[in-house]
Amino acid sequence: MRTLRIVGAAVIAAGLTAFFPTAISAQGPRPIDASPGASTPGPQFGIIPGTTARAPFKLDEADEIATLEAIRYALTEVGDGGSYVWYREHGRLNGLVNPTSSFKDAKGRVCRHIVLIMSAGVQSNRIEGVACRDGDGRWLLEG
Repeated sequence: MRTLRIVGAAVIAAGLTAFFPTAISAQGPRPIDASPGASTPGPQFGIIPGTTARAPFKLDEADEIATLEAIRYALTEVGDGGSYVWYREHGRLNGLVNPTSSFKDAKGRVCRHIVLIMSAGVQSNRIEGVACRDGDGRWLLEG
């Protein structure tokens, strides 16, 4: 099981909840359970073939976990100014994570400003925020 703790993140929460309404709670940290069988209904996106009308398809908790894992990987492994592009194997969801700068906050934690661009079907969303690494080595997304 992998855990990425999310802290009530106004900026990032607004963007992630556009795709995953259950992803971030203003009530505080929410551990993500990557165990098989865990499923949370997600929003629906898509296009009806031959038209411009939107048709539903479901993004699930596995998509949410993949998104959070991509963010964690980029924060840990990608240098400032670099980009990490990821795709879900089913092709419905993809994204780009761009850590733009690193700094230490008033608490002495290593923090990074990130830009996240996510696309699902024809919908795309750009989100900016800050993530700081806590004493346990976990990244906390903050607003």
